Amino acid sequence: MILSVACFGQAEEQVKAAHAEFVKAAKAGDEAALKRLLADEVQYSHSNTLLENKTVAVAALVKTKPTFDVTDEQIKVYGKTATIRAKVISKATPPINMTVLLVWVKNGKQWQLVQRQTTRVPAT
Repeated sequence: MILSVACFGQAEEQVKAAHAEFVKAAKAGDEAALKRLLADEVQYSHSNTLLENKTVAVAALVKTKPTFDVTDEQIKVYGKTATIRAKVISKATPPINMTVLLVWVKNGKQWQLVQRQTTRVPAT
């Protein structure tokens, strides 16, 4: 099957929108949105190597309502799978500079996050 450039552009926009919704939901501690956006099998990995499942990740995001900025998103779509690589600055004290890799999968008509991995950027 050959997919048109328009299909890839539309999928990229859908993934971008899903990611923006995830960022907004995480910052707001929106439990319902987070449960919808995270796949049941999600692996939510932190830069300190802590690995969380969906239940733990959602509970932590709802409780902490993290503050962070996301920049330089690079989205790649591979059929029903997509990746996002981006820079993240956690507004913790002190701030933490990281890179993030997110893997999204299209389940039905909805894109869901199945994998998140952050890596700290060493101070220069």
